[in-house]
Amino acid sequence: MQGTKGVLTLLGVGLAVWAHAQLYDFTVVAPPSGVSGNLNFSVQTAGTLVGDYDPTNNPSGTRTKPGLFGSFGPTENVPVNIEIDGQIGGAINRQAGGTFQLTASPSTNTLSFSGLNLNLLANGSATLPATITLRGQAFRTRNPDSTYPLVVPITLPIGSITLSQLTFSQTGIGAGVLTPQGGDVYDFTAGIQADLSLTADLLGNPFSTTIPFVLPLQGTLTLAGTTATLSATQNITLNQTIPLNVDLPAFPFGLPTILPPGSTANLIFDLTLEEIAFNSDLDITLFAQGELVPEPASLAVLGAGLSWLVARRRRRTG
Repeated sequence: MQGTKGVLTLLGVGLAVWAHAQLYDFTVVAPPSGVSGNLNFSVQTAGTLVGDYDPTNNPSGTRTKPGLFGSFGPTENVPVNIEIDGQIGGAINRQAGGTFQLTASPSTNTLSFSGLNLNLLANGSATLPATITLRGQAFRTRNPDSTYPLVVPITLPIGSITLSQLTFSQTGIGAGVLTPQGGDVYDFTAGIQADLSLTADLLGNPFSTTIPFVLPLQGTLTLAGTTATLSATQNITLNQTIPLNVDLPAFPFGLPTILPPGSTANLIFDLTLEEIAFNSDLDITLFAQGELVPEPASLAVLGAGLSWLVARRRRRTG
């Protein structure tokens, strides 16, 4: 009988440990999951601009020269020192999707997250209005003829920027606490270490950056046997400046003329991206459905083996 008791004790302990921690695979459902609010970021660059004139391949191209007055030779095309700041942002309203695993331990009122990947642009890219502000040397152009005084910074609308990636990817601990609300319903509060990744088309160049972030989550978790649901609404405020000093590839850009307005100077910019700053206020809504992950094969084998030993022991002593 002592052997049978030992077997039963081991089996009971194993099953009790498993019962205290329930692992679920979750899928984020869109809609209603999504992000809304204001997403704003700015970039600061410095470098040079020059006309796209080439005496052989583009003799009718734009030419540039620093200064407001003086001679301007028929083939002169001189680089101009310039600083350009970009302001991008506006309202955003997109659906969210993704997956994660959640381990709930009702006996200790704790939960943990793993493998969270959250796509805040699940239904496609977002388009944000953009402007640029020019500072630096005053300069003038030919083809077309125009003057850019830059006595004070000049801000110009340049259309829109395409935001193609906005994701959270878990990089470390994701843990929190459960507060029982009765039955199988719990309120929860958690924090998840993650990277916020953003990719945008910046002045004709693809640009990506990653921000280490602790994603806070508060909401409700309902456990119903082999299924679970999670719902949360979370405000996310971003106020962060990231120094970069990354050289951008030289690129062409059509700059609207200032004096007189109405034309376009075709220029080539050679810039260094010095920093990017975020100032955003977003509301993230999550609704996710989970399925209980079957117990590990090793535990299933252990349980079957222990049950066989118990049955065999009983036959011998019967």
